[in-house]
Amino acid sequence: MGITNLDSLTLGGDLIVLGTTSFSGGVTEVDLTTTGNTILGNAVTDTTTINGATTIVSTSASALTVGANGATNPVLKIDASTTSVATGLGITGAAAAGGVAIAAISSGTDESLTIDAKGTGTIGIGSVSTGAVTITPATTITGLLTATAGITSVADIVLESGTAVPATAGAVAAGAPVTLYSTGIVIEVTSDAPTHTRPKGSICINTGGTTTSTRMYVNTDGAGTWTSFTTAA
Repeated sequence: MGITNLDSLTLGGDLIVLGTTSFSGGVTEVDLTTTGNTILGNAVTDTTTINGATTIVSTSASALTVGANGATNPVLKIDASTTSVATGLGITGAAAAGGVAIAAISSGTDESLTIDAKGTGTIGIGSVSTGAVTITPATTITGLLTATAGITSVADIVLESGTAVPATAGAVAAGAPVTLYSTGIVIEVTSDAPTHTRPKGSICINTGGTTTSTRMYVNTDGAGTWTSFTTAA
């Protein structure tokens, strides 16, 4: 059984609605409990204002969804279905020009934060804004890093492989060459005289070299021929 077309309703206690309720005027209520679906306002013409802190308790994979079609292809979706969920996202505003802070929140001391596109989609950081992007702590890049406008550094640039300097036989597989230009010319290090195939003009430093003619080489044919530099003693 529903209550329809009330001009207004003011209660000082609890209001529990089990059926359909329609109000044409205002509602003033201290505590309001509803079971079933609750619709507030018209999705196109009306606005809903909530004053005060608001808590939503849910264990649903769609605990909060916002969009023109509700839970179908929403603009925003919050998944709270993980058992014993205790992590989340905190958004902190500031005064004008003070920035917006987005951070992981958790019951633990340390918590990671991941950002992913869908499938093969691209993640854009600063792809619309014109300010700089600043990364402060040590950063690990596991994929290929492509810089279309060059790299500028006010400190040392460290290029460090996770493996030791390889012998020539393993240079291609285990080395960490610096590749230059579209021709694939490389600068690399091996622990003996190079004999492996590299593009013509590539340079190889031999950590095992002990004479003026065995410390550094240049590839001369785009295959396995290398000619040594004459280096000072």
